[in-house]
Amino acid sequence: MSFVNPFKQALLKRQRLVGGWFMSASPVIAELMANAGYDFLVLDIEHTTASVHDLHPLLQATAERGLPTVVRMPSHDATAIKVALDLGALSLYFPMVNTVEQATRLARACRYPPFGERGFARMHRASRYNTLPDYFERINHEVCVIAQLETPEAMAAAMQIAQVPGIDGLFVGPGDLSMALGHGGNALHAEVKELMAELGGYCRRAGVPLGTVMPTPESVAWALSVGFTFVSHASDLGLLMTAARSGLEQIRTLASDAPTDGTASELPSSPASAY
Repeated sequence: MSFVNPFKQALLKRQRLVGGWFMSASPVIAELMANAGYDFLVLDIEHTTASVHDLHPLLQATAERGLPTVVRMPSHDATAIKVALDLGALSLYFPMVNTVEQATRLARACRYPPFGERGFARMHRASRYNTLPDYFERINHEVCVIAQLETPEAMAAAMQIAQVPGIDGLFVGPGDLSMALGHGGNALHAEVKELMAELGGYCRRAGVPLGTVMPTPESVAWALSVGFTFVSHASDLGLLMTAARSGLEQIRTLASDAPTDGTASELPSSPASAY
């Protein structure tokens, strides 16, 4: 587990990052995703069966690969924030940040006094069990706090939220934004994309790191082209379901064309097995 936060460093340098999105709560799958080649991986504990208390094995699984890992928190609860940070999370996404006041409280909850209000303890995973002598002097600078914008209200206040001390970047939640706009979860609706592109232009000119998550490779590339700098693609569960449905559809199509008189058809050549 590195004490320097490479994800935050990449954002400050305005590097373009393509990330994965993890929802299955399995340390095995977290380790698999960490080896897939992403620039970073989001551990989602808002819309999954995982909770903040599952972060210990999940962060251990991604640490083996050294992959920058971001935790998408389930709420603004200060106790949950303290637990996640003590377990070693360095970068946090926070859902439904609509106002400057909410952003200010979150920035303070993630940092020790005098800047913030994070509860103090020496013995935890984040400090490598009190073996990092300068942990408490450095951690306020290494923590990365990302405000998620998921409503029209939040989008309108985006640039003010971005200027809050201790907010290190913004993230557009296209699914919730589409719901708030009346488009039923369609993250690729024209109105959603228009608002996202407009904010992307503002953030690019202001040098504000801006992220999102997109369902397809084409939509990831689109987001990067309009000013987003860190974009995740789909999720482990989404990718698995897509592959499962596609494979099943192909099997049924091939099976419907197969001989029905008991004669064997020749097995076609195929690429390496996925097993």
